[in-house]
Amino acid sequence: MKLEKLNRSYPNKSAFITGAGSGLGLAYAKLLAKNGWTLHLSDINRETLEQSSRSLENAATVHLYTLNVSDTNEYSNVFNKVQEYSPKVDVLINNAGIGDGALFENYELENWERMIRINLLGTFYGCHHFVPMMQKQQKGLIINIGSAAGFLNGPGMSAYNVSKAGVYSLSETLYHELKSSNIHVSVVTPTFFRSNVMQSAKGSQDFKAFAEKQMKYSKTNADELAEVSLHEASKGKFQIIHPYDAKRNHFFKKWFPKLVEKQFEKMMAKLTRS
Repeated sequence: MKLEKLNRSYPNKSAFITGAGSGLGLAYAKLLAKNGWTLHLSDINRETLEQSSRSLENAATVHLYTLNVSDTNEYSNVFNKVQEYSPKVDVLINNAGIGDGALFENYELENWERMIRINLLGTFYGCHHFVPMMQKQQKGLIINIGSAAGFLNGPGMSAYNVSKAGVYSLSETLYHELKSSNIHVSVVTPTFFRSNVMQSAKGSQDFKAFAEKQMKYSKTNADELAEVSLHEASKGKFQIIHPYDAKRNHFFKKWFPKLVEKQFEKMMAKLTRS
């Protein structure tokens, strides 16, 4: 896919992506590489990142960084290295995250804290470092990866729901605050798509099995979501809802909340029986 509008808007063509070793992060990297971008790719797993980067031969340049997005000092060090190579970064994609679930009463405090640090603070740290750079250059695009869970808030996913609702709130706030600096912010809110987001889940095995089944049978993959979201973000769209079932869920939550509540009651009944 040719990203004509994005390429015209950001002729410097430099991007920083977290969680780029696999899944959606890698899909973004591949798409930008095909369009000749300079890529700054980070992931907590250095080996996976190095292996994945071999498929990006069309990129102008590829820089790799080992990064735990929940570690503020580590993030600062990586950002300083990025600046050495690219004084200007056009696109920031805050993609790194984890998925997990369990009933509130059964989800350990340390798992709650881990979820918030990675999904929410990891996104905040990215914005914290790159927004001043983009304000200085008076141009930029930030894409934050949220989730339909951030507006649906179903049972058995309290920590994940809160983390992704926080990503949405942060994104909407920055969307308004940064508009005058010619910086656009988009938040992507998908339902389940094929990825490895559950690989480090520590909560309910029943929920993990449910999520993996949803991903297995999803008609959407990371490559499609990356294409759609980059295209929509380049047109200035704020909330990017994809695929179809995410749009359907958003519609019903907004206009028929009682129907959604009934579905969640059924879900809760299953969760408490298991």
